[in-house]
Amino acid sequence: MSFIDPAQVFKGKILIMVPHMDDGVLACGGTVARLPNKDRIHIFYATDGLASPAPVIPGRDAVSEELGAVRINEARTAMGSLGVPEKNIYFLNFPDGRLKGQSQKLKDEVRRLLKQIKPAHIFAPFRYDCHTDHLALHRVVTALLPSCTFETECYEYFVYYRYRLLPQRDVRKYIDPVNLHEIDITGVSNRKRKALDCFKSQTTIYYSWQSRPNLSSWLLDEVSQSPEVLLRHDPSLPGPAVF
Repeated sequence: MSFIDPAQVFKGKILIMVPHMDDGVLACGGTVARLPNKDRIHIFYATDGLASPAPVIPGRDAVSEELGAVRINEARTAMGSLGVPEKNIYFLNFPDGRLKGQSQKLKDEVRRLLKQIKPAHIFAPFRYDCHTDHLALHRVVTALLPSCTFETECYEYFVYYRYRLLPQRDVRKYIDPVNLHEIDITGVSNRKRKALDCFKSQTTIYYSWQSRPNLSSWLLDEVSQSPEVLLRHDPSLPGPAVF
């Protein structure tokens, strides 16, 4: 695996498919910051974000009605700080945590968006991500790729990449490096960190019943200071064939 220049590899329109509001910046905020001509970058959020923060004890711990609007504004502010125009940010508002049960509706919406934007590059969650919403979005996107009438490449990004049962923890270390692209974000690490700080509902103790924020400071520091990694989606290497 070697470093690539995202400006050279990712030319043309880019569509970033994101399950939850903070996932896009966590996984590829540095790449977005490095890309020129931000008008060609489109961000698509699948869920309403209402399941995070999640009550510790349902029925006792209340979630405010405005959380969805708060998370939408956080995403707009964060992506705006990275240069993405607000007109290129889309929200579908499917139920957070239940994307798998909305697969057909989600597929219809993604198909419509692909036809409308015709992206040269699509970023989607990793095929073995730990979150069911991430997996649902990955499956819908990759299922639609063969039917695209325009040339496009798909790249899988990593939100959750630390797996406790793996000896080396980092799942990316087990993937054939031939299929991985690494992006050096050293020059934009501060911009990524500031963009992540926009997600106050995730990076702070947002409700009194929380004992800790959803995203810890050490995690934010790690993803802001580490290279971003993308897996080029190759249809000839389905499932575990990338390892």
